[in-house]
Amino acid sequence: MKHIVKRLTSCMAILTLLIAITGSQSIGEVNVNVNIGVPVPPAVVVQAPPEMIFLSQPGVYVAIGVPYSIFFISGRYYYYHNDRWFWSPGYGGPWVHVKYKSLPRGLQKYRIHELHTFRDREFKAYRENGPKYRGKHFIAEKDHKQKSRGYSEKGQKRHHKGK
Repeated sequence: MKHIVKRLTSCMAILTLLIAITGSQSIGEVNVNVNIGVPVPPAVVVQAPPEMIFLSQPGVYVAIGVPYSIFFISGRYYYYHNDRWFWSPGYGGPWVHVKYKSLPRGLQKYRIHELHTFRDREFKAYRENGPKYRGKHFIAEKDHKQKSRGYSEKGQKRHHKGK
């Protein structure tokens, strides 16, 4: 086994040296990724900025209308995939693995199926009330900020003053 590892390491060193020497003259493109331990989640592809609704019991926002478990709290997005948690400054990644003990309390306190139950319950109220929905929510923006509709993340109603 040690012999195979040494041979593989030597081959990688030679390949790296050849790529460095040829520089921009290389015909093909070579990508080398080494993942040890934590699997990298698949790319999160969101066609449009997701609507985020607030789940009062865990105290986090959750994305609706997307096929991913994406949560938002304290300026960060959290993504649950294959029994692992990841975080990112934006809803589309790039995602970085986060240890369970480092999660915000609202995500740490509940199992994922419980978070999904809270999400489904609040989404039902959101869907039934349409524009009259009174819960906290916002549309995530591309530049990773939030744009509130009616309520801010802190839960205070926005007041629009007319002229």
